[in-house]
Amino acid sequence: MEDRVGRLEATVDRHDSQITKLFSRIDETNRCMAKINTSLLQIKWSVYGALGYYIITQVGIIDALRVAL
Repeated sequence: MEDRVGRLEATVDRHDSQITKLFSRIDETNRCMAKINTSLLQIKWSVYGALGYYIITQVGIIDALRVAL
């Protein structure tokens, strides 16, 4: 009986350390995903800015304002 309890305690300790590692990896993955999301937002707004600049330079500021309104 004492041997079984000892094995159960060892198993619980091993599972505890595995769960701790798993949560650490999840936190790291969340940080990486946040960085990727930030980069994608920067790319998106850069494209919008480039399109806006192109429209303003090709059409003209006054005509672009007429289109916008």
